[in-house]
Amino acid sequence: MIGRRGVLALPLLAAPALAQGQVRIGWVSVFPLRQVSAYLDAFREGLAALGYVEGRNLVLDAVSAEGDASRLPEVLDSLLRRRPAVIVAQGAAIFAAERVRTVPVVFGFSGDPVLAGLTDSLARPSRNLTGMTFMAVDLNEKRLDLLRELLPASRRVVLTGDPVHPGAELEVAASRAMAERLGIAARWVPTASRAMVRELLAELEINPPDALVVLPDSVMLQSRSDVAAFGVARRTPTMSGWRIFAESGGLVSYGPHLETSFQRLAHYAVRLLAGARPAELPVERPTRFELVLNRRTAEAIRLDLPLALLARADEVLE
Repeated sequence: MIGRRGVLALPLLAAPALAQGQVRIGWVSVFPLRQVSAYLDAFREGLAALGYVEGRNLVLDAVSAEGDASRLPEVLDSLLRRRPAVIVAQGAAIFAAERVRTVPVVFGFSGDPVLAGLTDSLARPSRNLTGMTFMAVDLNEKRLDLLRELLPASRRVVLTGDPVHPGAELEVAASRAMAERLGIAARWVPTASRAMVRELLAELEINPPDALVVLPDSVMLQSRSDVAAFGVARRTPTMSGWRIFAESGGLVSYGPHLETSFQRLAHYAVRLLAGARPAELPVERPTRFELVLNRRTAEAIRLDLPLALLARADEVLE
């Protein structure tokens, strides 16, 4: 239930019984669980490596708002009724879970948690939550550098993403600065929803850019198939920061290896189960990154992937 000042308070209801020695960890996501199953499975693997296995000493209680962010308070309240010892908030679900005060919260968040107001410091989290940020501003420079290697003659690039995503302005600034150094004109078009992405793609149908670069955020996650279809139809290379973009038909993705990061969240959960406070666990950034190329898409848009780039790719999707 939502108490005074909008804080989610623990309902005074009997929680479902746990077998002796079991602990309950909650997982909450905006997106349907089938869309984030790879991340949830990675978290399970991380827990198992630390000795917590479902059916033995762990109940992993995963809930979703099924794509409707307005349902998050209701979904989270339902989860709290089952008395988890720790809650993991995936992506934008953190903006509902941040109000929880009775249970420590771990986040896996693609934005800047300081700019988002989730904490005052990465080194010593100032609230009842900690976790990982997947944002690394310098990756935006690397993506454009890869784009130049892929398309040496590129001169016009459209950059799009959610303008209210915490840290987006830093990513745009870094991208523009790198584009200027490379002699590329980078046009920034903010798109705060899937509908706005579709409007942009309809506009670009008339005059396609040399490439379309999409910031890795929740709007990209929702729009990845639309962007990929546009790229193939207009023979326009498309790029973003998460592997799932390339898996959905985008030409290239370069960014954090998210499964590794979600495995790392298990470390936070176990430390909190052992009695650590969120303030004792600094917010971390990814340490493993991956370059994924989609050869099928390259063939569809009649683009030869450079041999040097193929050699460096972590995976080439056939």
